[in-house]
Amino acid sequence: MDATIRKLTIVCPAVVEIALIECLDALEPALPGYTILAGEGRGENLDLPSAAERVRGAMRVFTVQMILPEADIPRILEAVRTACPRPNIAYWVEPVLDFGRLT
Repeated sequence: MDATIRKLTIVCPAVVEIALIECLDALEPALPGYTILAGEGRGENLDLPSAAERVRGAMRVFTVQMILPEADIPRILEAVRTACPRPNIAYWVEPVLDFGRLT
């Protein structure tokens, strides 16, 4: 893996999970892998789509995390922007000091 690696985190409303996963799985070259976590998003300016979410005051979300070369991030974000044009999709990028597998 490239010496300059980053952790890309994308948080999306649960209603776009299938579209986002299909988008990520269709990327060429393929991603090295990613992790998906379910959760809830809370905040002032959320557009809560369902009555249940409005009652709870939270949106069902999922989080995608991946470790990859920094140079791959723009193409991934552009693919997500195109496949899932939604206002409630957030992302951030973090430095990764070390990455490996325990064997």
